[in-house]
Amino acid sequence: MLKKRPAESIYSEPNIITLTRLLASLSFFTLALIHHNETYNYIGLGLHWLGDVADGFVARFFHQETILGAEIDIIADRLECLFFFLNFLFFHPQLYLPVIVYLIDFAFVDFYLSYQFIKFDIISPNYFYKVDKTVHLLNYSPGGKFANSTIVPLLLIFLPRWWVLALIWAFGLIGIKLFSFHLLNKKRNIGKTSS
Repeated sequence: MLKKRPAESIYSEPNIITLTRLLASLSFFTLALIHHNETYNYIGLGLHWLGDVADGFVARFFHQETILGAEIDIIADRLECLFFFLNFLFFHPQLYLPVIVYLIDFAFVDFYLSYQFIKFDIISPNYFYKVDKTVHLLNYSPGGKFANSTIVPLLLIFLPRWWVLALIWAFGLIGIKLFSFHLLNKKRNIGKTSS
């Protein structure tokens, strides 16, 4: 039986899954651009979603969660999302407005919010419930993650004529993130005054 690598290693099993899904999805995104074939873009997105679920499951199930793993996962998610939507705009340039708003949310606002976990005594954003239950529920619970990372892409892929709904949802996500910042700042300020 193979010996399990230390959780803090960059070569731990969850990190290998994250890096593998990053390389695999980016390969398909590149193929989509080279061959002007949107199917490759959707395969890349599928690998992104599947790998994101798999690396998190393996990390939790085998007690391999680390700050490094969380950081790699957060960065990989944004890279894969950016590449998917850059290609998506190549195939569907008329949907630029909801895509741009969603990318501002996911690649910048949500990225910054997700990285706030390092300012608290938790190992990843999945544990924000220890800091603020509302922030966790809105952003990092299973439902929150689905609403944040899946609804807009699915709307734009399957219901492109309803792009206004995707745009409203994307703006709503930014609002949720700003509200979450407010809640976390209150927690930080309370922590400072009590110490």
